[in-house]
Amino acid sequence: MVHFSKKLYISPSLDKKCGNVKWKLRTGRPQPFLYVIALARNNDLLEIYHSGMLKQKYYRKKKNAPYIVGIAEGYGGAVDLVIEILQDVLRETGAYDVKAYFTK
Repeated sequence: MVHFSKKLYISPSLDKKCGNVKWKLRTGRPQPFLYVIALARNNDLLEIYHSGMLKQKYYRKKKNAPYIVGIAEGYGGAVDLVIEILQDVLRETGAYDVKAYFTK
């Protein structure tokens, strides 16, 4: 089980396939080149996961489900998307309060 943000960031290469990609993430279908960006559970800002990690039993439990704020193709694309997210958060809030930006 995964939760998606209403302000979901998506790599431009995945823009047209967004619905299909989200469905595959929910149902555990393999997507070998896909990375997701989630809110960190600790004091960090964001975490990058390979989509295959979400198939583990730990993430299937509702309480452990990651709150996904971005989907990217490739690890480099995920890093670029994290930079874009942080720039937007700083511009909107004046600080790096990522959790408040996505939960309001």
